[in-house]
Amino acid sequence: MIYAVIYELKKWRKDYSSLFEKIKEYGTWMHYIDNVWIIESSYDADKISQDLLPLIDQKDDYLLVIKIASDYQGWLPKDAWDWMKERYFY
Repeated sequence: MIYAVIYELKKWRKDYSSLFEKIKEYGTWMHYIDNVWIIESSYDADKISQDLLPLIDQKDDYLLVIKIASDYQGWLPKDAWDWMKERYFY
C-alpha cells in the first residue's frame, strides 16, 4: 500500500533526522515536496503514525498519514509518476 506522510514541524531548532531516517526505513519512498513523503508499506496508517509520533514534538508539530487511492493527480517529475504507477493496479 502507498501512504502519504505529511507533517508540519514547528521546532526549527529541533533535530528531526531520526524522523526522516524512520520514514526511510519503510524501504521504498519518494520525497519531492517539502513536508511530504510517499512511502510503500505493508503496515496500516495507524502503525506508521504510532512509529513516527515519538519522533516529533507532539505539543506543537503536526503529522498526517493517509493511504493513497488509485485516483491521484498533480505535477511531479516523470520518475515520480513512474514510481507511483509501478505500485498500483489498473
